[in-house]
Amino acid sequence: MNQTTTEIVHCPACHAGNRIPLDRTGSSAAKCGKCKAPLFPEKTESTPGELYRLRCLQCGARNRVPAQKLDAGPKCGKCGAPLPCEELFAPQPVMVTDANFDSKVLKSPLPVLLFAWASWCPSCGAAAPIIDRFAAEAKGKVRVGKLNVDANPQLANRFSIMSVPFLFIFDHGELRESMPGALQKHELMIKLAPYI
Repeated sequence: MNQTTTEIVHCPACHAGNRIPLDRTGSSAAKCGKCKAPLFPEKTESTPGELYRLRCLQCGARNRVPAQKLDAGPKCGKCGAPLPCEELFAPQPVMVTDANFDSKVLKSPLPVLLFAWASWCPSCGAAAPIIDRFAAEAKGKVRVGKLNVDANPQLANRFSIMSVPFLFIFDHGELRESMPGALQKHELMIKLAPYI
C-alpha cells in the first residue's frame, strides 16, 4: 500500500494543526478537523485597480503588481525573477517558530508584523483577537505572524524578549521596529504604513 506523505497545516480560523496529504494541499475541499473552516480559503476577489506591493526575493526591489496581473506570473522589474504572488493569499496569522523564522519572516516578500506572546499572559490573550482582525484586514499587504516565546526559546533569546506581549516589524529581512505591549488595530496600520 502506498503511504501518502502529509504535512501539518494550521487552520486560519482556530489555528488547530491539521495533517493534510500533500496531494490535497491547496484544495478548497480541505477543512479543519476542529472548526470545519476551509484550510485553504479561495483567493479573495480583488478590486480591478488594486495594486499589490511585493519585494523580490532575489534582488530585494519593491514591485507594484496590479490585481488583474497576479495570475499572469509577474516578474521583478529590476532583475526579472518571478514574484511570489501566492504569498499574498497565504492564510494568516502565520505561526512562527525557531525552525521557520527565516522563511516566514526574513524572506517574506511582504512587510511582517510579528506578535510575541505566551499562553500564561493575560494581556496577550486580550491582544490576540486584535492581531487576528488586523491579519484578516491586512492580508495581501502585511504578513502577520505569532511567536510563542515559551515554545521558541532561541528566538526569544535572539531578540531579548523579556516581557510579552511584544511587537516587531520586519521588512526586507531586517528588524525595523520593536515595541513592548500591544496596539489597537488602527495604531498597527499607522505603524506599518511606511513599509507598505
